[in-house]
Amino acid sequence: MRLADLPARDDMSLTVVTGHDALDREVRRAYPTDLPDPRRYLRSGDLVLTSGVWYGEPSDCDTFADALWACDVAGLVVGLIVLGELPEALVRACERRGLPLLLAAPDQSFGAITEAVSAEGFAAEQHRAERARAQTLLDVLGTQQLAPGEVSAHLRLLGADPGLPTTAMVVSARVAGHDLPAMLHEGLARKGRHLVVGGRPDEAVVLVNGRATRKSLTEELRALAAARPGLRIAAGISEAATSVSQLGEALETARRGMESALDGEGPVSVMSVADVASFDLLLAGLPGGVRRTFREHVLGPVEEYDARHGSELMRTLDVFLETCGSWQRAADELYVHVNTLRYRMQRIEELTGRRMSSMRDRTDLYLALRSVTSRPRAGEGARDEPAP
Repeated sequence: MRLADLPARDDMSLTVVTGHDALDREVRRAYPTDLPDPRRYLRSGDLVLTSGVWYGEPSDCDTFADALWACDVAGLVVGLIVLGELPEALVRACERRGLPLLLAAPDQSFGAITEAVSAEGFAAEQHRAERARAQTLLDVLGTQQLAPGEVSAHLRLLGADPGLPTTAMVVSARVAGHDLPAMLHEGLARKGRHLVVGGRPDEAVVLVNGRATRKSLTEELRALAAARPGLRIAAGISEAATSVSQLGEALETARRGMESALDGEGPVSVMSVADVASFDLLLAGLPGGVRRTFREHVLGPVEEYDARHGSELMRTLDVFLETCGSWQRAADELYVHVNTLRYRMQRIEELTGRRMSSMRDRTDLYLALRSVTSRPRAGEGARDEPAP
């Protein structure tokens, strides 16, 4: 928890005396002490609670404050039952060291403060553990190698119901000073659904287990963006998966949708299989096994040839098709002679049984190249083959 959270609570009678600009410090532990120099017992992030039994003269304040400053504590809370009034020397000592100083009301128990910090710390630890479990599930789902029974078990551990429909979302956004997964976890929480959230600060992966539609999720994302001027969200949303065996495909579909949504306009751009307007989303709607089989059937011989000979036929095909079959442009981009390019393309035709003069065959080859995410990228280094 942040130090600022304590004086903001109605059940805490705490007043900030000095250090208002440092209240964003994280409090990791509450530590009561009345030792004159407690540094050997303190840790970074401690909130020190003291009744001031150690105070005898103004110089004691510098000794005490030095110990706290040296240990990088989050702040100091002082009770006045022993002191009667707050020593001005202590206020000055804290000000000089940039140490937040809070004053507890006479009826404020240090025990209540300690319990509040401990409870918040436990909740934060639980949240971190849940997020780690969620990330593990999402990572494994991405490989599509987890048995349905194991997926169900993971979902139950995370509080989700495997028997309910689950919608996958992949969301990209830059939120200065915020963690996107945490923002979505809070902003999309609704009665009748459970969220499994993971990802990075600028890209989140969400499984919405339970009540959700593409329309409602889109509206919720728009509400989040409206509350944060300047925020731009690109999201991909899958159809609801009615079986845990479909979750891997749903995540891949959502990711492809997000990638297409990056080119959209406005503060919120959302794409789903219901918005199929490009081959990327069309392919995303197919099972991964179907796409892999198609690619292997069409391009398997070419990939095997590259592996055996260390050649660059796959990349050559990619560049040739991306340049609309322009021999000169493709040769220039590949840094090879046109004769070398023609030799390579002839070899590809022999290996695949497809002809570059046929639009149907070119389409097959292009879709096979794009049917999986890990494809050759134009512009990477290549070894040239000598022209015959």
